[in-house]
Amino acid sequence: MLGMTAIRPEAGRNLNRMILVMLPYFVFIMYAINRGTNFTRALFMNCDHSLLTYPFYKQPKQILRLFQIRLRELVKINLLPAFVIGAGLCLLLFATGGAVRITDYVVLLVSVICMSIFFSVHYLTIYYLLQPYNAGTQMKSGTYQIVSSATYFLCFLVMQLRIPIGIFGLLTIVFCTTYCIVACFLVYKLAPQTFRLRK
Repeated sequence: MLGMTAIRPEAGRNLNRMILVMLPYFVFIMYAINRGTNFTRALFMNCDHSLLTYPFYKQPKQILRLFQIRLRELVKINLLPAFVIGAGLCLLLFATGGAVRITDYVVLLVSVICMSIFFSVHYLTIYYLLQPYNAGTQMKSGTYQIVSSATYFLCFLVMQLRIPIGIFGLLTIVFCTTYCIVACFLVYKLAPQTFRLRK
């Protein structure tokens, strides 16, 4: 890609203009590569399937602590591809003519990482609040499936937007931070009642 922009400067300028307004497109990309669904399914089958039958496993403090530990591990899994994509975009932006403001590079990288963190938090939160599996490890929650489908649909809609990096990136960072705080609060308050085996 970088070689092509060196040979064909016009292609580089076009790519630069695209990167500057196509950050919303990467919401769908980060949604697609996030491992949250597989991670929560593995948690249930290998751990929660058995432990959800014990009362101590439903205490608010224990639930929140375990949620935070699992979230940290899920973020680690998704962080590497997010960092590579964000750094690659910054490199492409620089090589094709650069950004108007130096802060756009930072916002671009951090916002892509925040998208990855958001989906990690989102998948784990809906798992705790809508725990969809029964004792036979079958999916039994229509609400969980609706939320998953709505997530896909919203990501698809956001992908159609064309907003400058600075604006969309800052909105993404603020939204991700707020969502993380609210998610931890909801898990602490509601998961003791919702994190259970379905019949």
